[in-house]
Amino acid sequence: MNVNDVKVRQVLRRSYELDHGHYAVGVELQPYKLTGVVVGSDGVVMARTRRHLTVMESAEVVKRVAEMAGRLMDDRLGCAFPRSRVCVGVQVGGPVDPDTGTVLHLVNGPDDHRHEKPPPYEWVDVPLGAELAFKMGCATSVENDAHAFAAYEQSLGVGSRSATFGVVLVRDGVGAGMVVRGERISVPMEFGHLQVWQRGRICDCGMRGCIESQVGNRALTAVVKELTGRELDGLEAAIALTDSNDPQARQAAAAFRKAGTSIARGIATLLTTFGPTHVVIYAAEDLISGGPGRRAANSFLHAMRRFPAHTFHISRDCHIVTKPLDAVRGAHGAALIALQSCFGVRLRPR
Repeated sequence: MNVNDVKVRQVLRRSYELDHGHYAVGVELQPYKLTGVVVGSDGVVMARTRRHLTVMESAEVVKRVAEMAGRLMDDRLGCAFPRSRVCVGVQVGGPVDPDTGTVLHLVNGPDDHRHEKPPPYEWVDVPLGAELAFKMGCATSVENDAHAFAAYEQSLGVGSRSATFGVVLVRDGVGAGMVVRGERISVPMEFGHLQVWQRGRICDCGMRGCIESQVGNRALTAVVKELTGRELDGLEAAIALTDSNDPQARQAAAAFRKAGTSIARGIATLLTTFGPTHVVIYAAEDLISGGPGRRAANSFLHAMRRFPAHTFHISRDCHIVTKPLDAVRGAHGAALIALQSCFGVRLRPR
């Protein structure tokens, strides 16, 4: 087959897809920013974009998501492309009801930054899916961010090696998603609020000893501040202090060891409950990239990889995979979920 034949086949396939295929716009909604992608029914990302938000009031966010998704559709598929063959999937960092597309709770928690904070916001029972569908005239889905990353891994990551695996997402807080025997478990899984310390710190949720009382950008920054008495401008500053030659660096490292142990105990719960063969940890690159001079990451990873010490002995055989956070993967996962829930398009792991 010559080069011209290949090009002709590509044009014909593309023409057929435009006439018959389904598409999804996936959107990752984070505090004050959006990431969007367009995905075809083959699961391939065709276009992507990012946008900052000035406010997080739900009606304004719906408007901005609709504008971004609409522009992606028009630019990639054409203004006349029928909306009946396009769906929109949104993922958010909080509990949702995927059956109704309702965001049950979404809030920006306190932090230790010295910079001026953006205005606080809180969503309770916001019908994001219904409002977005009304605005855009197409099918929608809404899912938790960790579940979106699990959907991405199922089709394009460890799903090619494992039918049962977990994903742990470390951001401001901590979330988790599970795929069991090839089926993604789409239920509110408050992994970050598993209580793993009997006499631990008080979590933002009000309980004591949660994983999120020790792990996540906010908690880790706060714990290092408590141990050293230093004013710190976020996780990057906490890691820099820990990796430095400062006399308090080793005190700061204790926070990262305890954070790793917290995740290890959470992984042990996933293993005992579901028996995954793999657990993928998504986190800031500086938190999971160990090596010479990286005391914070080394402390965190060493403690986290001791999960077998906290696990029922039959369930200890599990591979830990670490990956840096990538908003495009989150948006991609939201699009894959939308394709399946709205059009029944289910990709095989590859």
